[in-house]
Amino acid sequence: MTTQERRLAGRYVLDTPIGRGGMGEVWRATDTVLGRQVAIKTIDLTRVPDESGAVRFEREARVTAGLNHPHVVTVHDTGVEGDTAYLVMELLPGPSLAERLREGPFAVDDVIDVVRQVAGALQAAHGRGLVHRDIKPANVVTAADGRLRVLDFGITQLGDASTQQALTATHTVMGTAEYLSPEQAMGGRVDGRADLYALGCLAFALLTGEPPFSGPTAVATMMMHTHDPVPDVRDLRPDTPAWLAGLVSSLLAKDPADRPADAGAVLAAVDARRAPTGGAAAAGAAAAATTVLPAGGADRTQRLSSTPLPPPPPPTTGLPPREPERRRGASTPWVLAILALLVVGLVGWYLVTSQDDTGGADASPSASPTPSAQQSAPEQSTPAETTPEPEPTTASPEPTPSETPSDTPTDTAPDGTPVTDAYASLQEAVQQAAADGTVDAKVARDVARHAQATERALSGADARKVSDEAQKLADEYAKAVEDGSVSADATGTLDPLVQAVLDAADAYAGG
Repeated sequence: MTTQERRLAGRYVLDTPIGRGGMGEVWRATDTVLGRQVAIKTIDLTRVPDESGAVRFEREARVTAGLNHPHVVTVHDTGVEGDTAYLVMELLPGPSLAERLREGPFAVDDVIDVVRQVAGALQAAHGRGLVHRDIKPANVVTAADGRLRVLDFGITQLGDASTQQALTATHTVMGTAEYLSPEQAMGGRVDGRADLYALGCLAFALLTGEPPFSGPTAVATMMMHTHDPVPDVRDLRPDTPAWLAGLVSSLLAKDPADRPADAGAVLAAVDARRAPTGGAAAAGAAAAATTVLPAGGADRTQRLSSTPLPPPPPPTTGLPPREPERRRGASTPWVLAILALLVVGLVGWYLVTSQDDTGGADASPSASPTPSAQQSAPEQSTPAETTPEPEPTTASPEPTPSETPSDTPTDTAPDGTPVTDAYASLQEAVQQAAADGTVDAKVARDVARHAQATERALSGADARKVSDEAQKLADEYAKAVEDGSVSADATGTLDPLVQAVLDAADAYAGG
């Protein structure tokens, strides 16, 4: 290969390969313009089965470049030259967690630190609508500043020959078998909670030296993720704090709804429970003062019987809101007591006012404080209809529960506004794409049809219908992407909007 053949974009000189995959390589390279060492990932587009691979690679690379986070690898540049797509990143000295894991399991405090850093990277990515899909030890590398960086946000899947699908297509199996969530293994719809499952596999591997499931073949391993009970990490690593074992168990729940709600919840759990002075003993002391996170399934709860666990969480959240419920319940007597004091004060004020104006005549909360009104229509007067001159310090009484209008609902339906807003955003984007010629007009009509059906379901508070319509919309959209009715240029905008509709519908159904 000549020097010219080893240069990209006229400025990046490829020096030596430092990694190789099914269809791509990672090179140590020199940026001749800025005079610095960089890492360049190259993909041979002639080996990508999807003809729109170049467009999808560039789109994913640009999204990754927008992630400005201390635990996400910095992306400097991206592009396509001929049949080669390339991604220019900061050069990480390493080692990766996979290299460190070859030396044996990590110290407990080190595992806690890894979980915190990777969860921070995932929180930033998920906040931008990007799902990694391949969290594993090899994709977490030590940077020059000593902190960990997460690599390959949604990009490595393009080089996975086993997928034979587009990078972001719905119902596509993506990822590494040992760190694959059950929904990924089944080819189902994937969101950020799939990354949380992979984070649980990562923590399990760092604690024990091996991932929770590993079969003789990739398919066998995927079936284990789907059907086999999760092993107790403390059986293999007895010094694991109970709270950390509970966190790993909740991350490995088969049902995404039983995992922590998001990466932020994982960060909060770690920050609340990790020992300030380090060490397994201190971590155990911290665990004694906290509650173990819920396990993913009844069988898992039984295996953690040495530490009492809270009841399983409701299906729409990963962490049970037990404390907020107690606070709300505890505040009710105070509210009633305040209302009662207001009513008593109001009665006393009427009595005093009526006695001053009528010379000691009988008064009640239903009587008018003015003599003329009292004489003309006492049975029709209410405190709200009178106009006495209030004392400067007297505040208007708040209505008691008995004064609440009878038509005020006491049990309201879930708020459907997020669902309506998500559909509105999707419709606007689809209509614009149809006008640009990147989406077939039928797709726009289908979206409008589902939006109208969802509006009717929301009017009737039919949560199941709302969820069904969103899933039908996602299925039809996936088919439209496959048959070309939605071009690759439009998926970058529409993919996250369709996902937003699904998430909003799931939240409404769970509410």
